[in-house]
Amino acid sequence: MPRSSSRAERPRGERALTLGVFAAVLLLDLAWRSRLFNFDGVACAIAVELGDFKHLVHGNHLAYGALGWLFDRAWRLLGWRGRALLPLQVLDSLLGAAGAAVFASLLRRSGRSVREAALGAAALAVSQAWWLWSLEAQVYMLGALFAALAAREALAERPRGAVVGALEAGAVLGHVGHLMALPALAWLVSRRRGRAELKPLAAVLAGTLAAAYLAAGVLAVRPGTWRELSLWLLGSAALGPGRSFGWHSSAPLTAVVAWLSMTLRVFCDFVGRAGFWRAAAVVLALLPLSAAALGARRGGERARFWLLWLAGYAVLYLSWEPGTIVYRVSDLLGLWALALLGLDALAPPLAAAALAAWTAAALAFNLAFTVLPAARPNRVEEDVRWDCARVPPDAWLIADGADEVYVPFFGGRRPLELRYVPNEPLLFARLDALAARGEPVFIDGRMLDQTALRAALTRYGMTLAASEGGRDLYRVARPAGRERNE
Repeated sequence: MPRSSSRAERPRGERALTLGVFAAVLLLDLAWRSRLFNFDGVACAIAVELGDFKHLVHGNHLAYGALGWLFDRAWRLLGWRGRALLPLQVLDSLLGAAGAAVFASLLRRSGRSVREAALGAAALAVSQAWWLWSLEAQVYMLGALFAALAAREALAERPRGAVVGALEAGAVLGHVGHLMALPALAWLVSRRRGRAELKPLAAVLAGTLAAAYLAAGVLAVRPGTWRELSLWLLGSAALGPGRSFGWHSSAPLTAVVAWLSMTLRVFCDFVGRAGFWRAAAVVLALLPLSAAALGARRGGERARFWLLWLAGYAVLYLSWEPGTIVYRVSDLLGLWALALLGLDALAPPLAAAALAAWTAAALAFNLAFTVLPAARPNRVEEDVRWDCARVPPDAWLIADGADEVYVPFFGGRRPLELRYVPNEPLLFARLDALAARGEPVFIDGRMLDQTALRAALTRYGMTLAASEGGRDLYRVARPAGRERNE
């Protein structure tokens, strides 16, 4: 059973603990700036700078873009004149630090000592997934913070259903995937307060979500047809050619392997490591997982809650992008809570020493192999800047993946996105249309190889426009006199 603390000392101890954890984790996160610049973060920065609320209120994560816009506006009122990407990254550091602080508070309210709660929060903060995505501009840390708040309320002696519903709504507005925490939250609330308490939980949750989506739809998105409404609500599931619906799944065995691999990687990433360091990453990941398994085996109400929490998310993410790490951030809350239950099998000083040793080792490993590499210059960003400095303002650059948002954000040019011209006839037709308007098209040598377009564009017409330091830029245009119907 968790160790207890007296009621008299809990409020003061918890307040100091929470503030201390928040400050320490925020300083850790602000010590390095990530330059990974993930697709979603750059896309959000573009929308923030444009004030494009139609795209800021994404159907899958309604609140993050609007919150990011408000945070960026606050920076500008204070004199900031730079790009929106840095404020968004700092926002995620604030959210990640707040989430770690809430986890410390949750542990304290569960009867753990200040030392145990602080060490548990520190272990969470230096876990690879939580740390990295507290550095990057990305939607998921907002939902993770509210999920932690909802779990803390549900774990109270007398949880308030309406409060749990409001906090769960905040998590869902951060990312719709947090609906998968609802079974665990509802189970614990009904167990501790009775089924009657589920009515205010459901009413507040449904009412808050309905009001938020209605306001976003009426004020920002303004869909004119049922199809436009469905495309907005489907969000990432409607990004196929022609905005068709597509579930991002894998074959069952592939999905299970990817999900299990990611269960290790949320602690320490072994992918891309070799020899000793790969083994070290696996061992570092297996240690808390082993403690979590022991905690689950020891049983109890809290263990069952966290197992149901993990199972709820697994139902979704075994079938939707099981290899995407950011979706597994909230799993760390459950895994670390179970791991601390497992460590109760040890004497308190030994458990604290084990947790402190793991935290120190994981901090060193994840700093060396995740955080510092992420802080290095981004080669794709540099390539895009180099390309766009060598083409006219009305030029297009053929783009796929991150280049789709890098080209307009870092280069100020227009991307010709390959997802909308998925085959050679459509691509050639688009190139012809742009040529007819007198708008030149270019492609980076890296993109040329990445997309395997060299043979097709050689047939169409392509000449070297610039070359320097291992970088190549090509102009894509039919040779003079060649017929378009060839």
